[in-house]
Amino acid sequence: MSRGRPAEMPEAGYRAPQRLFFDDGQCRVRFTSEQDGDVIDYDFGLFAVARPIQEALARAFDAHVGPSGEVNSVSAAQQTFLHLGRFLDFLATDQRAPSVPRDLVPRHLSEYLLSRGEAPTAVREASRLRSVLRNVEGLTPQFAAKCAEGGLIRRDAGGSRGSYSLAEEKAILDVARRTVRSAAGRIRKSRELLDEWRQGRIQRETDPKLYEYASILDMVETNGELPRNKWNGALATWIARHGTVASLTTQLHLSVSEACAITILLVRLTGENGSTIIKAPAAFHRTDGEAGPLSTVQVDLSKPRRGRRRYMTAALSDLPPWAAAPQEDGELSARDELHTPFGLYTLALELTASARRIKGSDRLLVFWVPTATAGPRHKRAAVVKPRHQPGRGFRDQLSVSAVGYWGARLNLVAEEPGPDGEPQRLIVGTGRMRLTHTVREQKPVAHTRQTLADTYLRRDKTSLREYQKVVADVLDKEVLKARTAGRIQRLTPADVAQAIREPEAVARRFGVSTEVMRLLVTRDADTVLAACTSNSDSPYSQPGEPCRASFLKCLECPCARAMPHHLVVQVAVRDMIEERRAHMTALRWAERFFLPFTQLEDLLRRAGERATARARRQVGEAERELGRRLLDGELDER
Repeated sequence: MSRGRPAEMPEAGYRAPQRLFFDDGQCRVRFTSEQDGDVIDYDFGLFAVARPIQEALARAFDAHVGPSGEVNSVSAAQQTFLHLGRFLDFLATDQRAPSVPRDLVPRHLSEYLLSRGEAPTAVREASRLRSVLRNVEGLTPQFAAKCAEGGLIRRDAGGSRGSYSLAEEKAILDVARRTVRSAAGRIRKSRELLDEWRQGRIQRETDPKLYEYASILDMVETNGELPRNKWNGALATWIARHGTVASLTTQLHLSVSEACAITILLVRLTGENGSTIIKAPAAFHRTDGEAGPLSTVQVDLSKPRRGRRRYMTAALSDLPPWAAAPQEDGELSARDELHTPFGLYTLALELTASARRIKGSDRLLVFWVPTATAGPRHKRAAVVKPRHQPGRGFRDQLSVSAVGYWGARLNLVAEEPGPDGEPQRLIVGTGRMRLTHTVREQKPVAHTRQTLADTYLRRDKTSLREYQKVVADVLDKEVLKARTAGRIQRLTPADVAQAIREPEAVARRFGVSTEVMRLLVTRDADTVLAACTSNSDSPYSQPGEPCRASFLKCLECPCARAMPHHLVVQVAVRDMIEERRAHMTALRWAERFFLPFTQLEDLLRRAGERATARARRQVGEAERELGRRLLDGELDER
């Protein structure tokens, strides 16, 4: 998937929206909903505990519900605040009420949880409370251990927020693709039948049953509603014999389960938040003019918790022909419709077109739900109202929890067994699927590379071992490459002094002509990190053609010679590569920079500690700018 403008990155001097308010006696946390952008302030100053406790719990709450936290909905944030409030009220009544975080002892948590033991939601409350308390700074090791015990928060099990394994990811995506493929086949077939009926190719006289069925489809496609008896709301008899309201309506419209399947696929293909995909618009721009070699649409997305930088443009692209996915069974092309962001987005546009018109919505995902159901558990309403408004069963706001309920009905099994050794259900969610995309692709989506490394990859316990093994394999390969690659020859200051007096002798010793030696001494053959003795004999280009390789390749090129004056730039570039290690994923750094870093380390070691230290003191802005351009690829020939 290519991206035109994945997200607007912070400008110089940008500051994230303020979330903590401690001035003027305040102790508030500002929460922004990921789903609808609602802003709510939670006031910890209302609780009758010491100020340090208020602030510590406020900071912990912010870490839990903030942009990198575990909570992104208003209801979950409110429930978490409610649990914290009960705990703080409990602390305020204790005879030895704590005044600072280190005063919290295991007894406080144990007695509070014991007091809530009879509550219907005690297990969930304990889990949420412990999740927040672990973020409190200044806790004693004993209290921190108490927060981590109990087994109520099973992060490493099937309910973990870690990424999916390859097998788990495949199982989820396979089911989702089958679901979408079935929906597309059903809706397209019904539309073909409806088109034939509207064009008069189906006659009542020749096929009355099919004619009657097609006329029902016409009502479903036109306004999404079917005639009912006024006194009890039941379907008319002539319609009921063709099926139920649900079976007939979903012949032309997506069900909530199918909308969930499309959502989980788009999250995996784009790496965007589930709530961002759910609210994705139907409006788009074709940057390829519908004639380019790579089909692409640009879609404006919104992520409310980014504050004033909430809006971003995502480019959803098809796969190029050389990257085509293997053909699968079914009516749809696997490459065009189910394995690419462009294909899935345009398919969703197609399948929801009439529902969007009926609903009057501008969103991508519009689906139909039975109006006699209440909530995700589908409890039947006691009374069915006889008056029906056209389009009342259509929705364009899928809840993130609906994806979880859909996933629960799949009855997939997690790869790792539970604590008791028994198989456990695989929890399906948009958050874990987004994390899976991030881990697999190793590219930031609507966040920085620093956030990718620190927030997503480093905290992902599910893939940590697998990731470490991949990095280790890459490092082993780079080490082998460094050992087999040739070491470039290095001239010492003594060699340069002799070359000025006796150029022929030094030239023979270093395998170059006398003229080339003069060019080396006068610095007329310099590249960036070394000097080149023969630009037309490069191992990276055709014989006789100019070398077009990156200047980093000079570190292993037989045509390169390192001169004493190169040491300053070599030190600067070596240090800049080491600095970038903290701002890149370990895998990306190993792939791109480990080999030149090792080669520069070798050159500095050969130069000696005193010469290297002196060169490091001489590094200035010019050397750092040259190093930056080299590492950013600005000096590479395009």
